[in-house]
Amino acid sequence: MKVHLNGVIVDEADAHISVLDRGFLFGDGVYELVRFFEGHGVGLEAHQRRLARSLDLARIRGFDTTTFADLCTALLRANGLTNATIYLQVTRGAGRVRAHVPTEPLVPTVFAMATAAEPIESLDTPQEVTAITAPDQRWQLCEIKTLSLMGNLLHLLTADDRGASEALLHRDGFVGEGAYSNMALVVRGVLVTPPIAEEPPILHGTARADLLTAARRLGIGTEIRRVALAELAHADELMITSSRRLVSAVTRLDGQPVGDGRAGPVTTALFQGMRDEIARGIHADAPAAQPSMRTTSAVAPVAHH
Repeated sequence: MKVHLNGVIVDEADAHISVLDRGFLFGDGVYELVRFFEGHGVGLEAHQRRLARSLDLARIRGFDTTTFADLCTALLRANGLTNATIYLQVTRGAGRVRAHVPTEPLVPTVFAMATAAEPIESLDTPQEVTAITAPDQRWQLCEIKTLSLMGNLLHLLTADDRGASEALLHRDGFVGEGAYSNMALVVRGVLVTPPIAEEPPILHGTARADLLTAARRLGIGTEIRRVALAELAHADELMITSSRRLVSAVTRLDGQPVGDGRAGPVTTALFQGMRDEIARGIHADAPAAQPSMRTTSAVAPVAHH
């Protein structure tokens, strides 16, 4: 596998990062994940804006987010992929000593990898998943897509212990999001999802934004408001959104069926609407310009800018 490291495409085995990198020592960095279908990056500009926001909030300087699209194109081409996910992470960089506060100006470490994924044609129905509810034990700044995911992972380990694949997290009686996804429910035909600017804090999900756009396009009523934990048990449908799978139906929650225990009509319509919009984007995309990016078997220090 070919990966991107600090401006250079290298073999995975030749990608070396300092043990003093702050991403390794402190989880001091941010990340993005973009889904590509036939070379079309879904919501790529929105991901780029969110990356810039995460870097700004984390006070990490030195990576030009406007290069993100070219980076993705080069990485896909180097791996011979068109259907893939691209994971990018930017850390604050490596110092000469381990220190909680950097003692010197640092150059960020930029790493990205492409992983093969299914084509758009294989996404014909929403995935059905099971979930649990859990008190949110994470930090407050959920809008930063931070590398520090221990809180999320502990929730997912608990979900796995209980035979589920996601945990819907709540604070003070209100549900925010899942451990790896945004969430929405259907109440009497209306799509309801929590706001991004109120408690509990949630990630500004790009798939969440696409879900709301699809709902408006399909004439499905929407409400953006706080969601009480007690509402989930009485929801007609429950769903989660993510870049990987678009929309998935939560068919069991805390061991009990949601609705009739299958993906409901609103979830299915939204999934198909989002899928169709992606397909239109694939056909509308013009051939991408070929960016200039070197491929080498070793990392060149001059590329670390």
